[in-house]
Amino acid sequence: MSTPSPATGYVLAGGQSRRLGRDKSLLPWQKGTLLEHMTRLLATVCHQVFIAGHQTPILKKKDDQISAWLPDRIPGLGPLGGISTSLHASSTDQNIVVAVDLPFLTSDFLKYFKERLQRTDRLLTACKIESAYPLCLGVQTAFAARIDEYIAEGRRSVRGLVETADVEIITLEDLRRAGFSADIFANINTESDYRAALRTINRDNP
Repeated sequence: MSTPSPATGYVLAGGQSRRLGRDKSLLPWQKGTLLEHMTRLLATVCHQVFIAGHQTPILKKKDDQISAWLPDRIPGLGPLGGISTSLHASSTDQNIVVAVDLPFLTSDFLKYFKERLQRTDRLLTACKIESAYPLCLGVQTAFAARIDEYIAEGRRSVRGLVETADVEIITLEDLRRAGFSADIFANINTESDYRAALRTINRDNP
């Protein structure tokens, strides 16, 4: 039996959080911050984890898996810039890129997601929930060339990138068959989103 290829994890934390009004990566979550939670989560399936797009090293280093921040190669591109930065920095063929504001992802889901990434010969793996593509992507480093072309065309939408790529789609039906709910992709954009998320996590972990 072959040994699974290593994957590098990247947490996209470069957003300006305008709707929230404060840096969402620093929001208290469980026993730390949202950023610390997401990096620890990715570390369960990735051999190394980086923070992409943040301008200050705000994560306390806890072990050798969690590494430094990566400033955007090209500022002002939003999540697409963070993905590009991640791929150009990667030393592995396979990468898992997630937004900092998806705290209900689980280690079990990420294991499933990584397996799907490793089985496909496509360069991009994404989940599709109705018409949306949550910002949780499996990306082969070779896809960096396509992203560079896409940026050069003046395009910025991650959704547009996914829809124009040869992509491995994980459908809601796939997720349900594997035992996962679409609720794991609930994200935090506003103060009310954050308070609702806190209520949910406190209810599920009394």
